[in-house]
Amino acid sequence: MYPLPRRMTRAWSPPMPAVPTIRYPDGMGPAPHADDAGAWAGQAADVPAEWFAHFSWLHGVRHTQRVHIHAQRLVRELRWPEADACIALSAALWHDVGRVNDGWDPGHGALSAARVVELGLHESLSEADAQAALFAIRYHCRSDGHGSLRAAGQDDPKRALRILWLLKDADALDRVRLGGWEDPDPAQLRHPRAVPMIPFARELLRVFA
Repeated sequence: MYPLPRRMTRAWSPPMPAVPTIRYPDGMGPAPHADDAGAWAGQAADVPAEWFAHFSWLHGVRHTQRVHIHAQRLVRELRWPEADACIALSAALWHDVGRVNDGWDPGHGALSAARVVELGLHESLSEADAQAALFAIRYHCRSDGHGSLRAAGQDDPKRALRILWLLKDADALDRVRLGGWEDPDPAQLRHPRAVPMIPFARELLRVFA
């Protein structure tokens, strides 16, 4: 793997807030208020609007906060080790920051990964963990097959795919905001435990749109 560049030099940029504290679940047992969408919304991560290259209701701050909540619930349910969970939750916070439109755009993952580096957000992680987060961001909008092929070039392909699949399912759960045929397809979710989370996703959207 190539070493990650540090923050790119820019003529001027607004100061970026610190990366929000990742609210990793206490312990790995059932969470208090585990299915209370309002309680989760009340503890949503502080996601700065300045991170985003493009203002959007579909892919901006609220979408990111909901995806982060879905990712937290998934890592808890799957009893992930804290180190991997923190990578997945970081990727959830950053996965759409480089989007420049709201249409179908399989290239926005690469744009978002580049913007994460530009803003220096990845510097909150070790180099190995940053590589894993950036991999998930880069390929979360590509097919599973494409992600699997690209994972072969990662230092730990199995870990890279594990984080990618979790990000993709957390993102997919918020497809409830699109409605109709765009709703999450249970058959397309990679984790069986994500399927019963679809009703929660609808309730979270209702209270935290």
